[in-house]
Amino acid sequence: MLASSRRAFAALAAALPLLTQCAPEPPGEAVIVVLLDTFRRDALGCYGGPEGATPHLDALARECVTFRDAVSPSGWTLPSTASLLTGAWPTVHGGMGKDVELTPVRADVPLAAELFQRAGFRTSGIANAAFVSPLLGFDRGFDSYDHRHAYNSEVRRAAENVDLAIAALEEARTARHFVFLHLFDAHLDYDPLPGWGNAFRPVGSPPAQRLTASTCEELGEHGGYRPGSPEAARVRGAYLGEVAAVDREVGRLIAAVRRAGLWERCTFVVVADHGEEMWEHGGFEHGHTLYEELVRIPLLIRLPETTRLPQTAAGRLVNGRVRIVDVLPTLCEAAGIPAPATASGESLFPRIRGDVGGDLPAFFESTLYGNNRLAWTQDGWKLVWDLDGDPAAALEVYDLRNDPGELRNLAAERPDRTEELGAALRDQVRTVTGRAGTLSPTQPVSLHPRDIEALRSLGYVR
Repeated sequence: MLASSRRAFAALAAALPLLTQCAPEPPGEAVIVVLLDTFRRDALGCYGGPEGATPHLDALARECVTFRDAVSPSGWTLPSTASLLTGAWPTVHGGMGKDVELTPVRADVPLAAELFQRAGFRTSGIANAAFVSPLLGFDRGFDSYDHRHAYNSEVRRAAENVDLAIAALEEARTARHFVFLHLFDAHLDYDPLPGWGNAFRPVGSPPAQRLTASTCEELGEHGGYRPGSPEAARVRGAYLGEVAAVDREVGRLIAAVRRAGLWERCTFVVVADHGEEMWEHGGFEHGHTLYEELVRIPLLIRLPETTRLPQTAAGRLVNGRVRIVDVLPTLCEAAGIPAPATASGESLFPRIRGDVGGDLPAFFESTLYGNNRLAWTQDGWKLVWDLDGDPAAALEVYDLRNDPGELRNLAAERPDRTEELGAALRDQVRTVTGRAGTLSPTQPVSLHPRDIEALRSLGYVR
């Protein structure tokens, strides 16, 4: 009997390597954050936009949590993206600036990739544009950060970026993987790919062609800087062509995640860094104001099927105002990672579960050009403070629930509300300034094209 047991044990030992080889690999897990540069909230069908522009994003909205009223803290890419990836207000994370003199994200404010990397995730970043450059600290924590330095006309198209993201996800089949994907196409220049340029062209307007910033400004002047003019409709049509092409690529990415068998174990976030003004307040593009057309953004979060949530969470609509700084704490909770102490936001899980509602107060700062401005919203009201303008007209107050387009300034009519909002904004400025004072200083870097060319010649920029 003893000999028989020994033979059985020897046979089992011999078979163990074969059993190990045949054993199924452990399932992977993916956290994917898709940042849509310059995506107006009202460009998406699920937010009331034109039919047929974003069918893939609309389909995603039907099976995820859609935040009806999400806002970004600024109207341009650097501070907004840094707030997304740090969960901190711009003054705290430090990624701001004017024109081409910019400051990187503070070294002691951790980015999402650093947190996920420390937790054992592989981290991949695919990005376009100067304002998410490694020179500004955005590559920190990434095992690979494939960045194309570009301004308006040198964009790497969404299809190429999505190809890179799909290739990176192959490793997520049996591993934990954090992927950050930045899609730049909807930014100026408006030059939709063939097949999209005329898809939203107004009847009677000229055939689609590349629209540069100067071309759009000329059209705006000819149309009297009015959103409803034929010229503005032509600009918006070209812009929507870019949006539709990006939507197709997001759909292709989702299909690849499904084919890889990762969708059930995937946290999938789609968010914009900012919108785009099309003369709603007499201006064009972005970076110069803090009005709602720039700071109100789409936010869709699809959580893994293993997440313990009410059955109604899939396809759930959250109505209260939330902030882009709340995204990182939410991702941390979903992955079981502690949120960093530097984060200003809070996890959105209580709102997803329906435990709490209402608006979160929101802070807005940092203009890339033009006058410096700050803004604050709470309880459906908004204060905009022009720090450089005429002191007599420096404050604007809007009742967003009755005037979402911010067309009637109530600062003079409602001095009580103006003082209440002003006091809250001053408190916030003291809070973020004090917090920033405890962190490392920031040193400006120049992203002037001349300086970038010099860095490229030395091999520091691809």
